[in-house]
Amino acid sequence: MIPLNPERKPDRNYWIFLALSMIVLLAYPFFLKKAGRHANPLPQEEISQSSAKSYAGRRLQSALTTPEGPFLERAAAPAIIPFENDLYEVKFSTLGASIVYLKYKGQNGKHRLPPTLFYEGETDASGLFGTRLSNEEVELTEAQFKLYHRDAQDQSFTFIYEKPEEYRLVKQYKFPAEKPAIQINISVENLSPREKHFPLEFFYGIDTQGQTPQSEPEALVFEDKVRSEKLGRISKKGFQVSGQIQWAGLLKKYFAVLVKPDWKIIAQQAYFKPPTLWSQLKMEPLSLAPGEKAAKGFLIYAGPQQYETLRKFDVDFEHVLSRGFFGIFKIWFLIALKFLTQFTHNYGWAIILLTLALKGAFTPLTHMSYESMRKMQALQPKLKSLQERYKKDPTKLQHEMMQLYRRNHVNPMGGCLPMLLQIPIFIAFYQVLNETVEIKGAPFIFWIQDLSEPDRLFHFPFMIPLIGQSFNLLPLLMLGSMVWQQKLTPQAGATPEQTKMMAFMPLIFGFLFYQMPSGLVLYWFINNMLTILHQTFIKKMAVVLHHEDRE
Repeated sequence: MIPLNPERKPDRNYWIFLALSMIVLLAYPFFLKKAGRHANPLPQEEISQSSAKSYAGRRLQSALTTPEGPFLERAAAPAIIPFENDLYEVKFSTLGASIVYLKYKGQNGKHRLPPTLFYEGETDASGLFGTRLSNEEVELTEAQFKLYHRDAQDQSFTFIYEKPEEYRLVKQYKFPAEKPAIQINISVENLSPREKHFPLEFFYGIDTQGQTPQSEPEALVFEDKVRSEKLGRISKKGFQVSGQIQWAGLLKKYFAVLVKPDWKIIAQQAYFKPPTLWSQLKMEPLSLAPGEKAAKGFLIYAGPQQYETLRKFDVDFEHVLSRGFFGIFKIWFLIALKFLTQFTHNYGWAIILLTLALKGAFTPLTHMSYESMRKMQALQPKLKSLQERYKKDPTKLQHEMMQLYRRNHVNPMGGCLPMLLQIPIFIAFYQVLNETVEIKGAPFIFWIQDLSEPDRLFHFPFMIPLIGQSFNLLPLLMLGSMVWQQKLTPQAGATPEQTKMMAFMPLIFGFLFYQMPSGLVLYWFINNMLTILHQTFIKKMAVVLHHEDRE
């Protein structure tokens, strides 16, 4: 770092800097949460006029189908049809043949998965999985469909809409047994005496209430890899993709709604209408001769982001878990955690074992880093002497410093490079622990009964600003381990002000991690303790070698 000007007052600037840093760091999560909750939807010109009209929940204004006869008069209130199986609670609406309530009921047994509400909308507005034909005058998302057939045995519902002498659209919902999925089959029949093109659009959404900045909802598409965008950016700039899209989806913490059509997607567009994050798929138009009919299907996955479950569909849904720059590492760590759990029967112990394995794998690099820092610290008096001698000749100073490093076999970057190589690994592991649904509800030991939540040893009878109402022990242990580790780490070349700032970092991390999932804090704490053991060993070895040299 750049040396401080002795004429300035570093103490005053230091405390101002620390105060501003604390304000920014502590206020940032609350700002993100508020921004996500109150974000403005996309401007109306960025989505088609009829789509915006449909999903704003306006009353019907088109000529609609009635049960007595198609396209004759203004429709009555939509009918609501409830349905429930082992996995879902659903409410269908005849308005747009859509779903106005979709709840995943969770699972019991070996992997306890929590329930989640995917969507709950107004009964007088179109809901999930609405469709429209963009070149037709009737807005199908606001049209009254007729419940044509209901089969309790194979759990299917068929809705129909017909515009006489123009077209007939049939939409069928089927719920496969023992799979968190919905199969939607759509057929279009040309009733006109001429060839017609039917450009179909498909809408789906996900509820965003209760999400945090650490689990911000996302929209994504899968081409040859996953491309995704978070809610905050979508609410400001939208998220439009065109190209070779294989499937698309929406995510919130632990859960996903993924859509895989069996025909070509031309474009995808995501937009935010609080509290729902919506996505619109534009499909390749169907060209039908008079009397011709075509049928297409949509596979809808609405369930947890669970690797084995997603992989069973054999359509690359599991790539949801590999999104991000370090995605491939996330998959490896998830598989490793699940493998270790077969022996430990506890994700907490699996996290500790995997942390030990990672630390062991990087021990040679870490050892090199500590040795390099120790040698750099020993060279500090000579470096300062060179800086005084050649302070008016930077070129000569640089040359002499490099010669000093060469004579003492010291790489000035040796303390940094091993650490940089470990960063992708640790970030990926951090993300796995924050996003893995298997850890939801998973206990560890004693008071830690859910590794996806703060450990909460006990609750205060009052609320503490920036802390909350619970006493979380693990973050405090982690903070203590960071302080201990800093005292053991060589501070080569650090100014007094830099040393003060570094001493303040554990407190900042303590605040940031205080409400983090206990699984994450457990990983960080164990990693710190292993680092302390390693540094202690190196220091003792250095003392022994120094004593032997003196003899």
